[in-house]
Amino acid sequence: MSNNDYFSIAYKILSYLKYCYENGIDVDVDVLSPGTLNISNRQFYQTLSMLSDDGYIKGVRITSTTSGRIVTGISKLEITSSGLQYLKENSMMIKAYNVFKEVGNWLPLLK
Repeated sequence: MSNNDYFSIAYKILSYLKYCYENGIDVDVDVLSPGTLNISNRQFYQTLSMLSDDGYIKGVRITSTTSGRIVTGISKLEITSSGLQYLKENSMMIKAYNVFKEVGNWLPLLK
């Protein structure tokens, strides 16, 4: 799993939104940005669109135009209960992946 695949980016976005929710703070668009996540604008907006379509986030507005998609409302993003559930279920998978990755670093058969 690379650092810019869908699941890594989705996990980072949802984790940040969870942090905002738990601490009662608004989303900082300077923190939640393509540059911070080290991805392209296109990938960032597509990921937000997929997370919204899946019901994991709310507040983002995506409008299709002839010149592409316009994304607004990022500062109003919120994680949903489905998004919180996704994080809870997948945190176990992330931990398992990290353990496997560590084992893979010293076990020559896995390289």
